[in-house]
Amino acid sequence: MNAMDFETPEALLNNWLTPQDNLGVSADGTLTIEGVSARELVQKYGSPLYVVSEQSLRANFRRIRNAFEAEWPEPVNVMYAIKANPNIAVRAVLHEEGAGGDCFSLGELHATFTGGADPEKIVVNGSWKCDEILERAIELGVTINMDSEEEIDAVARAADKLGRDARVAIRVKVLPVDYFRDFQSDCFKRPDFFGAMRRSKWGETLPAARRMIERVQRMTRLRLVGYHTHIGRASRDPEMFAAIGGDLAETIATLHQETGFAPNMVDLGGGWARERDPEASGALRNPHPIEAYAKAVCGAMRAVFERRGTPFPQVWLEPGRYIVGNAGVFLTTVALVKSDDELGFTWVNVDSSTNNLPQVDLFGYTYMVIAAEGMRRPAARRADVVGQTCVPSILMRDCPLPDVAPGELIAVLDAGMYAEAKGHQFNSLPRPATVLVNGRFSWLIRRRETVQDVFSTMVLPERFGGPA
Repeated sequence: MNAMDFETPEALLNNWLTPQDNLGVSADGTLTIEGVSARELVQKYGSPLYVVSEQSLRANFRRIRNAFEAEWPEPVNVMYAIKANPNIAVRAVLHEEGAGGDCFSLGELHATFTGGADPEKIVVNGSWKCDEILERAIELGVTINMDSEEEIDAVARAADKLGRDARVAIRVKVLPVDYFRDFQSDCFKRPDFFGAMRRSKWGETLPAARRMIERVQRMTRLRLVGYHTHIGRASRDPEMFAAIGGDLAETIATLHQETGFAPNMVDLGGGWARERDPEASGALRNPHPIEAYAKAVCGAMRAVFERRGTPFPQVWLEPGRYIVGNAGVFLTTVALVKSDDELGFTWVNVDSSTNNLPQVDLFGYTYMVIAAEGMRRPAARRADVVGQTCVPSILMRDCPLPDVAPGELIAVLDAGMYAEAKGHQFNSLPRPATVLVNGRFSWLIRRRETVQDVFSTMVLPERFGGPA
């Protein structure tokens, strides 16, 4: 069933709820997040507004951790990929849950450790890392996932400069030909996905990985601990993860036989699809729970390691969207309703835009957009919900809505991932505030920008009238 098949926004919401959602409808027909009214939150913090459910964050983390622990005989380290949502308060919640972390930059290292982190459970990634990042990673004691042979010398120099050992892993380019030969991604619209994988900048093939192991084993300051790979959100098919895991395990087993190196850990990266899955660009329902992905990838790896006599390493993984995706709701206010009877279209203009949900324009995400007030009214209208920028800024086409009026709230679900993180200031629009909700309590965790904030990094030269 699709959104058009439901008589009210409440019925639509109830049909699409997942086990870790903390969404409901109050007695007066208003959307609630952990029991707190959306109207109450907007009255207190303003509109538009990102809202993060702390209970959903915790439930998502526990479920993915439990799913992999049930399928793997060695310890599992679930590392929050902070690029999905870099809010420090989100990181603090997940640190309390025991989450590790995946970082790509000095900024992400800063956010991770400000929110709280165990260095033994943190990795830093990147196809190229400047000396400042490498040195900071070594100072903190985190694992550096090396992406190339050329990176070895830079890591060694940084370790020698600091007089400290560096814990390193090797990123492997996984290319399971049989699975990907005719593969079509449900997220990335590329006609030759396998060719794109081969050409991507990430990781090294088996021969290069062998050379890297042999070089690192001769270095006094580099301590090799394992491997890393990452394909990302390319498909919701569990068989894709099985193919990747099997190919990775074969590579690890071969390298173990040839070099004697048995990894302490294998980092499987991220890309784990959720049950309500706007990334698939049209098919919102994902029939595969996280347990199916854990079973697929771990089963494929176990079979290879057992057949080839390879010691079992720890499994590390880097979920971002799975942990934070449905924990976020975006609230925005109807500003103007425009109807054209001759053309047969209605446009509901809101006080936000795809600036605040950039994955709509970048990757065609199809979020669930619902009326957040009067949710028991018939959803008799079909309208395009549009933002205020000078591009189409369509949050949802043909959205089923009641007869909404200016001042009423609209909610966008699954806004926890890559919304706040990628939000931008096109048309010089300040970015929204973010609040964290836990039961009846709420806290501001990112203040709303002002127009002055938008221009705060710009400098007007003195010859144009700027300060001397």
